[in-house]
Amino acid sequence: MNRLIRFFLENTHLNHVLLAFLLVSGIYAYITIPKELFPDIMLNKIAISGAYPGASANTLDKMAVRDIEDEVGSVNGIAEVDSIIAPGSFGVILTLDDEAMPDQALDKVKDAIANIRQNLPPDMNEPVARLLDHSRDLIKLAISSETLSFDELLIEAKRIRSRLLKMEHINEVDIYGDSDKKIEIKIDSEALKAYDLNPSDVIGVIKNLSYTFPIGDIDDEEQFIFVSTVNGKATQKGWEETLLQIGSRYLYLKDIAAVKIHHPRDVTLASFNGKNSLTLSLSKDTTGNSIELSKILHQKIEAYNHEFKDIRFDLYHDNSIPIKNRLNVIISNLTLGLILIFFTMYFLINRNTAIVVSLGVPFAFIIGLLFIYIMGYSINIISLVGALLVVGIAVDDAVVVSENIQRHIDEGMEPSAAALTGVKEVMFPIIMATLTTVVAFMPMFMLSGEMGLLIKLIPVVVIMVLFGSLLESFLFLPLHAKTLLKKSSPSRDWSWVTDRYERMLHLMLHYRKTTLMIFFIAVPLMTVGTMKMLHFQFFPSFDGDKLYITGKLNTNTKLETTFDIAQKINNDLLSDRDELFIKSISLLSGKRKNVSQEWVRGSNMFYITIELHDMVDTNFVNRYINPILDLSFEFNDPAKIRTEYSYKMADIIRARLKQYEQQYNFDEFAVMERKVGLIKSDIEINLISNNDEEIQKAVSMLEAKLHSIGDVNDIINNIRYGKIEYKIKINHYGEQLGLTEGYVASILSGYFLGNRKAQSYDESGVVDITTEFDDKDNISKLIDFDIPLKDGRFVVLNEVADFIQVQDYESIVKEDGNIVKTVTANVDKIKTTATQVLEKIQPTLDAIAASGIIVDIHGEEEKKKDLKRDMLRAVGAALFLMLILLLFIFPKIKYALMILSVIPFSIFGALLGHLITGMHIAMPSIIGMLGLAGVVINDGIIMLDFLHGTRDTKAFYKRAKQRLRPIVITSVTTFIGLSTLMFFATGQAKIMQPLAISLGFGLLWGTVINLLYLPTLYAFVNKIRPEYGEKLKTEAREDIQIQSKVEGV
Repeated sequence: MNRLIRFFLENTHLNHVLLAFLLVSGIYAYITIPKELFPDIMLNKIAISGAYPGASANTLDKMAVRDIEDEVGSVNGIAEVDSIIAPGSFGVILTLDDEAMPDQALDKVKDAIANIRQNLPPDMNEPVARLLDHSRDLIKLAISSETLSFDELLIEAKRIRSRLLKMEHINEVDIYGDSDKKIEIKIDSEALKAYDLNPSDVIGVIKNLSYTFPIGDIDDEEQFIFVSTVNGKATQKGWEETLLQIGSRYLYLKDIAAVKIHHPRDVTLASFNGKNSLTLSLSKDTTGNSIELSKILHQKIEAYNHEFKDIRFDLYHDNSIPIKNRLNVIISNLTLGLILIFFTMYFLINRNTAIVVSLGVPFAFIIGLLFIYIMGYSINIISLVGALLVVGIAVDDAVVVSENIQRHIDEGMEPSAAALTGVKEVMFPIIMATLTTVVAFMPMFMLSGEMGLLIKLIPVVVIMVLFGSLLESFLFLPLHAKTLLKKSSPSRDWSWVTDRYERMLHLMLHYRKTTLMIFFIAVPLMTVGTMKMLHFQFFPSFDGDKLYITGKLNTNTKLETTFDIAQKINNDLLSDRDELFIKSISLLSGKRKNVSQEWVRGSNMFYITIELHDMVDTNFVNRYINPILDLSFEFNDPAKIRTEYSYKMADIIRARLKQYEQQYNFDEFAVMERKVGLIKSDIEINLISNNDEEIQKAVSMLEAKLHSIGDVNDIINNIRYGKIEYKIKINHYGEQLGLTEGYVASILSGYFLGNRKAQSYDESGVVDITTEFDDKDNISKLIDFDIPLKDGRFVVLNEVADFIQVQDYESIVKEDGNIVKTVTANVDKIKTTATQVLEKIQPTLDAIAASGIIVDIHGEEEKKKDLKRDMLRAVGAALFLMLILLLFIFPKIKYALMILSVIPFSIFGALLGHLITGMHIAMPSIIGMLGLAGVVINDGIIMLDFLHGTRDTKAFYKRAKQRLRPIVITSVTTFIGLSTLMFFATGQAKIMQPLAISLGFGLLWGTVINLLYLPTLYAFVNKIRPEYGEKLKTEAREDIQIQSKVEGV
């Protein structure tokens, strides 16, 4: 290593060319690396979907879902099986283990589905299994027209969709308001009576009006010919004039039915800013650059507006805007941190050392960025927060090296020799100190699930930048130091500080037992006391740019009615859009994201997305400093007009819409804020029991208790009864007539089950042909339905069958095969925490559990338990790894244990920082404390490495004073590097603010421990007494007496 350092020190041209190459490579990597708001935290999952129109949720569960759950439950690699069953359709989500191979697991799941195919109805399509895409929302596109019809507009929207899907990195484009083209044949039941026709015979004839499969081929000696049909009639008129033979009668289709070829609006409806529209939701893959893709899309849409004169295109919910804004803010904060560090070193050391360090740190980050780019990670808030955390730590290496080189130059050594000697002296302790920081962050990779995916970028960034810092400090910094550091610019005089430090050490040594007792007893007591004054909250609140309104009406509500009600809410909010700081508002009816952040479908559901204007900058740094650092110079950005935080706006809108909640008696209604994907609902309680009556009582009891607690919102349960189901049972008279369940069901399903009877083709692709009787939606028609007998007579259904009326749950939610009833709620994080609310409802939960109901707590509490389990493993691993590294430096284990003892004492500083700043303890706080362990013992290593081997008092004081300046400088620069995140975090960056508080304040207190506690403990263990300090006190008294005499003269 020494030869390599000398080689780079002597080959200046190579050194400079390598730096230039790193600079260019870093710029290229930053431009091309994907940029996101958050990293992808979705686990590998397999989705199984199936449908059978007309079946209730309970019937589908018995008919298909149970068998699927049983079969896939035996597949290796599946951690969880979650099912949601609604009338007519179901979905099963399989969450895979971290070790599972997704493609292999998918093949096994498909085999499992094939095994149960024989148990499914013959006319039911086989359930489809697929891997869930790791796609990210990018932007929304609203398409509207004043002149085109809905069908014409939809055709154009599908063409636009095809174009957009051809873009690189665009992997999904959904159309809200879309529907498939259909040929609807509505049969007139009165006409059938007039012509004395059997409905089943009519349906049988219509099924054969179109044939879409190949007929065959002819291969003679002259040519090869394919044979097929024209796939039915091409126009509505052609269908209406189709001649039918039904029995002995010949009739035109128009005589007994009305034909309509159109796109029925029966799935979803959409609007943008109060106007009906079609909405294209664009998603990108994980490697696409959101900012670059947004630029391209804006250019394309501008071209579309010129190309399509009758269509208006509006882009909204552009996720690249908050990404760009947040990244600019954090990068500006990072730059500000480097500037502050420069001035700190300028005042604490000297100008040239500050320049040397400030030149080196950016290259350490460039090296780290190149590693991150090669590893395939993205730039996002989490990775940039990691950069903010490590900026002060990365400076430490450069400060220690340059300060040591400057010390040798001040002592008279030539710059070249000083550079080489200065690096060699501190190389081993720096490497070991860096490794201790690395091993403190490495156990973060042990965090499991989505939490691990969210956090892992922090240790990746920290480790890569620290590695870059080592390379820069040993290979490039010595050349800068040789050129810039001069004896003519000596370091600042620290004698006044070191003298006072020496006197303080003397005092500590004089009362060494008392001092150590204070640390061993008082500090732990203060730590416990401070901890009891704080509460846990998994993530702190942050200001977002979107709010969401999710609603669910009575299960019998039609799609158009749901849309009209939601549109009233839309228009109400738009009437005061300036006062509510609304930038845009979009509505989707027929599909919504519920309080548990799951997408569900239904004609009675709607989802409103409110995009808010940007928040006015509220602190000096963001208002006046960042616009300079990001080169925008927008000190009063006109786009930033909102003066209330998003969570305050949620309260205002929630209160405003209370009237609608009461007027329409919503089954579910909530105003939601944006959440980190890790936590779906703050409080989620699952109840499992076979006794429906007891479950309902428990849910009512639990909801009443939650309502009695203030600051709890969006209290919702999933116990909702669905549509009434009539079960038909053939009675004794019917059996005497030879009727069976199967025969009667086949007759009735042809009449009441309005499903696909055949298919056709046109220029757009496959077109379904559906039949429906005009009076099928009449209960009396079912009861008085004429059932044909084999002898040609008819009998009324209610004479041959009994009707059993049942009402099952609207939907069934299952976890690992168990049907669960769930109560979810969110809390006002400014006023309380989920943990505090759970403590208040714990007696209620205990009472429910005592009644025999299984209580399973999810939400934030579940994640907290997972965090506790993972952190115990991580802390244990980190401590053992650090102990191993310390034993490389200090062969005697007592010295290694002395340094490790600094870690638990430093926790008090982290907790005190939260108390001072008014922050709750959060998951990032715990992560910060784990990282603090590695950072705080770095200074301990620096101190004990110099004290090691000291036995006499004079040498003890001298060596301790030599380590004062580098320890103070590294701690101050680290704290300043973290200061922008600790005190000026905005938006989603506030999620990681507790992490910076833990590190920053913990390190400040850790500095006190390393400067006072650790030397005192070393002196106590090695029986060093403060005699030298007594001599100093005598000399100080003599100096004061002499000075007094001089002044008297």
